[in-house]
Amino acid sequence: MNQIRTAYYRTRDGLYDYQFSFEQQSDRSWLAFILYQPSYNGRSTDNHSTHRLSRGGRYYVCWNRKLNSIAQAKQVAALWAEATQTYIQFGTRF
Repeated sequence: MNQIRTAYYRTRDGLYDYQFSFEQQSDRSWLAFILYQPSYNGRSTDNHSTHRLSRGGRYYVCWNRKLNSIAQAKQVAALWAEATQTYIQFGTRF
């Protein structure tokens, strides 16, 4: 049975909240789907610039290997949210 859990993440600067749906896949790995994030404020929103992939019309965090636990998925989502905030604020690519 696949599991789904949602969680909020507030950036370290305390300014922005993100919401994720952590969903276990049929191969038992996890994906972090992005339910809410701040606007990119005119920055490029392509998948490469934002490190997002899409499935079924929903975006999820792009990562270079399988996430084998919800704990790993949450860590990756937090790293992505922090890098996204830096990209939105300063244009710094990640």
